[in-house]
Amino acid sequence: MTFALTRPITHGVALIDDPGRAAISTTTGAWASMVYAARTDSGAIVIDLGWTGTERAVRGALYDIGASREDVARVFITHAHRDHVAGWRQVGGVPVVIGAGDIALLVGDRAPEGWVPRLSRRIRQPDLPARGDLDLVPVTRDTLFVLGADTVFAYPVPGHTPGSTAYVFRGILFVGDAMNWRPFTGWSGARPEMSDDVTESDRSLAALWRRLPPGSVRVVCTAHAKCRRVEPQP
Repeated sequence: MTFALTRPITHGVALIDDPGRAAISTTTGAWASMVYAARTDSGAIVIDLGWTGTERAVRGALYDIGASREDVARVFITHAHRDHVAGWRQVGGVPVVIGAGDIALLVGDRAPEGWVPRLSRRIRQPDLPARGDLDLVPVTRDTLFVLGADTVFAYPVPGHTPGSTAYVFRGILFVGDAMNWRPFTGWSGARPEMSDDVTESDRSLAALWRRLPPGSVRVVCTAHAKCRRVEPQP
């Protein structure tokens, strides 16, 4: 496991560490935006692209699985807030899977609705791609991506952002910021100050759990390196 900055606050990430096959890095110090990389027999994949320190984080996660930038076959974005897409310049030419509703947010054509990301954008404009800078693969419905012996399942979960998307890969549900964990409050849904519509996000998350195949998820992880085991349903 490689960390771009010291002392990130993570939780349960050992549940998804898979030496040689998958690794995580974090960016933005204690806030710990997560970059996940994994080897498949169709190339490497990366889930989310971090924020401050993203170049080192992406490179480090790939190094930990014996891969480099040239080995990346596909990138998956849970949502287009600035703290999860900052490494976009490192993946030019690679297909980038993203919820269709977040493309305008990714390229700066619309502002986020949550007051924290909106204020952050006013204080300092993020470095965002223009339309055409990335090979975007929009997701509008439940979709699967076959990567040799591996499969990534994409599930739209709008609410935190319009195009928030969850992914299931090797039994791990990457739920973006539709869920969050804090040391003193534990697990909860999307944070109101960060989200467009927490009511819609809660509905999306409830609907997601109903349509996931039984036994398909063993661990759920947020986009901020907080993970927990999922108990089997009777």
